[in-house]
Amino acid sequence: MARALGWVGVFGAALAMVLVLGLDVTLGGRAHRRGGELRGATISEYVYTPGSWAFVVAVLMLAGTSAALLYGLIRAGRVRSLSAGSVLMTLWIVGLVAVVAFPKHNWVTGPSLSGTVHRYATLVAFVALPIAVLLIANGRDAAARAARWLALIGIGWLTVLFGAIAVGIVTGQRWWMLIPLGLVERGIAGFEVAALIALGVWLARSEGAVLAIPSRAS
Repeated sequence: MARALGWVGVFGAALAMVLVLGLDVTLGGRAHRRGGELRGATISEYVYTPGSWAFVVAVLMLAGTSAALLYGLIRAGRVRSLSAGSVLMTLWIVGLVAVVAFPKHNWVTGPSLSGTVHRYATLVAFVALPIAVLLIANGRDAAARAARWLALIGIGWLTVLFGAIAVGIVTGQRWWMLIPLGLVERGIAGFEVAALIALGVWLARSEGAVLAIPSRAS
């Protein structure tokens, strides 16, 4: 069961990534008009395009397969059911669902509850997953090492985002104009989903429940 859930996580996350890449290919990541402002498309903005169904399916599929992977990790003894790693993965899953439930907002038109929830849900999800992977993937095999390295690269992309936010706060500039936000968001999401896939491979290739109480805080 645990191995099967590992493969569910692998193929589900990969398919979700393919759906988003398909949107980039078909819509070209082109800027589009929304609310009277010409904006470069971030991933979340696809919800306002003809490809909205693919965006919603991709995010919910990623949330569902992440939940299956977490359950598999718990069954295999790779992570405690109540631990830092499991809580952070749960925050990732909840954040993904919230991203769909509360669509991205055009802040030029004024404040929005949906936009605020969407923004914080995105940040929570992006921060929670790589830390969860670092805590959980404590094996020495290639898949576990790959998961950790991919998570670290995802955190590197995150520093670009938070660096822009910090500069924006200090200078009063619009932080999202300081960086190519669409590219940075894709860098974060791409490496984090890749880390999730590697985590699924690690579980799928496991030889069974390896430990009941992890030796490190996961």
